[in-house]
Amino acid sequence: MAAVQTRAETYESRLGEGRTFMASNQPERAAKAFRAASNLARENPEPLLLMAEAHRAAGNDAAAILALKEAEAIAPGNDPVIQKQMVDLYLGQNHVDEAIAALVTLRDAEQLSDKEILALARLQARNGDPQGAFKSLEPIQTQRPDDPEAKTVEAEILLVKGDEVLAAKLMDRLIEENPNLIAAHLLRVRYFLNSGYPEVAEQDIATITGADAKKPEVVLLHARILAKLEHHEQAAEILTQLVEEHPDNTDALGMLAEAKLNIGKNTEAQALVDRVLRIDARAPRALYVRGRASEIQGDKRSAEESYGYALSADPHFAPALSRMWRMQQEGGEKAEAQKSLEQLYKLGEASLEEKIALAEIYAQGKTNSERGLKIVDELLKREPGNPKYVALKAALTPAPVKKKSSGPIILRGGRH
Repeated sequence: MAAVQTRAETYESRLGEGRTFMASNQPERAAKAFRAASNLARENPEPLLLMAEAHRAAGNDAAAILALKEAEAIAPGNDPVIQKQMVDLYLGQNHVDEAIAALVTLRDAEQLSDKEILALARLQARNGDPQGAFKSLEPIQTQRPDDPEAKTVEAEILLVKGDEVLAAKLMDRLIEENPNLIAAHLLRVRYFLNSGYPEVAEQDIATITGADAKKPEVVLLHARILAKLEHHEQAAEILTQLVEEHPDNTDALGMLAEAKLNIGKNTEAQALVDRVLRIDARAPRALYVRGRASEIQGDKRSAEESYGYALSADPHFAPALSRMWRMQQEGGEKAEAQKSLEQLYKLGEASLEEKIALAEIYAQGKTNSERGLKIVDELLKREPGNPKYVALKAALTPAPVKKKSSGPIILRGGRH
């Protein structure tokens, strides 16, 4: 009994040490204390969950995932708390497929809130699975067919599917009926930007005012528009304000670095890239900007290497994909260029130029004509009669198969 009592007291002492270390911002020491507590109570998942939290605070997501898997092995069944923590860690590591699989399990067990279901559907759409995304939306849309948040996600799924005209009508209706629905506004702005209408995107984002206009996601998208319009000084100005308010926002810092690079302030850009990489050594935006700097200097090999690092950190990082496919095409790597363009298209991030380039690759290679025709048909809905699109459609349309004659067969040389 004395030994049991001593063990229990030591366990509580190690837990207390861990919490004290966490409170004093020493997550590495906290993780060690929580591991010691776990060794004293192997049937209890609590210290493992705390250890995962400590590893995550220390920036060691891989160790955090392992700790959660240990806790999952102890906890009876699929504990939703553990599963949701694992999803956050998977997403932090850009292990999107694993995150989706865990969320689908939780969805099927009815352990997700409506907000989490919408996040899952959006994640599935951006991962190139519109059918899976629609399936996730079903419970909400069955109960509330006109739910504006769910309809916004539906519009995003339609864009990923390539049903742009239908998506555009849905977005317009949503914004008309819900003027303060920021998610729908931002989706439509991205649609205009990716479709080659940055001026329209600029007008549309200007309708977002007040506190909403200062939200990081709004400012970052506005900066993208300004960059497309080559208003780099203005982009740097609004990004500087955002960084002052959110000094650890790596996306803001990375985009500010790119804006500085675009206005020729290379030293400042490099300093910002270094600052981001000290926060997160695998930050895709910073790695991408480093690649842009190399490309501007004419060092295409280093540029391609940096873009590759950015994509290894986040395979869905559209800016790096947009640079990679061009370099791959210039280098004669047509198959790789096609893969990069297809990824952009599946993400719903392909620009007008990139959609045309993908359709042209399909036409030249006589492959995937169905998707190529879908792209061109959407383009023709926007610009009926455009000669380039008409010619591309003709090149993608399979030649009609000659039907065999179904008339009478005349047998010659038969028995008389």
